[in-house]
Amino acid sequence: MVAGMHATTEKKINALCHRQCAFALYCLPGETEPVFCMAEDGRVEDDPIFKNGFILAAFDGNSLFIPEELAEVPEAAQWEEMSRIPAANATTRETYAALFNLYTGFIREGEVRKIVLARTADEEVTPEFSPYRAFEAACAAQPAAFKALVHTPKYGTWLFCTPEQLVTGQGDRWSTMALAGTRIPCTLPWDTKNKREQALVTEFIRDTLTPLANELHEGPLENLRAGSIEHLCTRFNFQMPPGRMLMLLDKLPPTPAVCGSPVGKARHLLQNYPDIDRSCYAGYLGPWGHGAVQLYVSLRCMQVFDGVCRLYAGGGLMPDSDEEQEWLETENKMACMRQAIEAGR
Repeated sequence: MVAGMHATTEKKINALCHRQCAFALYCLPGETEPVFCMAEDGRVEDDPIFKNGFILAAFDGNSLFIPEELAEVPEAAQWEEMSRIPAANATTRETYAALFNLYTGFIREGEVRKIVLARTADEEVTPEFSPYRAFEAACAAQPAAFKALVHTPKYGTWLFCTPEQLVTGQGDRWSTMALAGTRIPCTLPWDTKNKREQALVTEFIRDTLTPLANELHEGPLENLRAGSIEHLCTRFNFQMPPGRMLMLLDKLPPTPAVCGSPVGKARHLLQNYPDIDRSCYAGYLGPWGHGAVQLYVSLRCMQVFDGVCRLYAGGGLMPDSDEEQEWLETENKMACMRQAIEAGR
């Protein structure tokens, strides 16, 4: 793309991020060219069946569908301006410690085996901050991740750079992964806490897929590098009629990787004793249509407000979790968004 065209695209995308319309700009793992998706009138819909477009689902299960009608970025002037400020303060160190004690108490009492504690952090930016440049930086830094800049009137502007596949494929051939456990890359064996945490996610996904898949293959445990950290990963390949996809999406998310185990009990506790307003964090997103589905878990993300970027991260608490180590894990997970912010300043 020549310089003038690039500057024009950046200006249009940044302007759309402040308007009463919805769009998605995304780049699939291994691809270099981003894809733009928007309805002609900037609308969203509820039902993706028999249509092409982009799904954005929040942690609470509510989802929006952006129809694929425009592949070129339009001028933003036809839509009204909108402004957003955070509805609550970011997570303090003291609040995180209190929630850690509360949540690990649920584990000690036997209510759950694992529960995910999430938090937020704010980075101030000037009015000149460019979400488009932040998106470009994420694409350059992590080619193996799914990157997306998504804006809707309901949820505002979000940037994602997620390594976690929810379900991808086409026809009757599909893939997913169990991704859990986090550390700075090294050659030492993984500790027991991280291996047990990943095993819970693997067990849940295996049990969820077994009644839906006609054929299921589970790969070996492997390390998956994601920027400056790495995770434990088990990949699943399965054969399933495409007509069962909505049933799968009703049962699969949220997995224990972003919620806890057992999922139902952990989700109930998170609803009654919330850590943060998770909004789109730990939901899922991605393109849907043209005979294929490419959905990813909404991790490594931030929400762009007027004057501030709010970063989201979480970690799975187990019986032997250490509060300081869990806090540092969330700091490490936020590093890629902080790098994107610097590029967008």
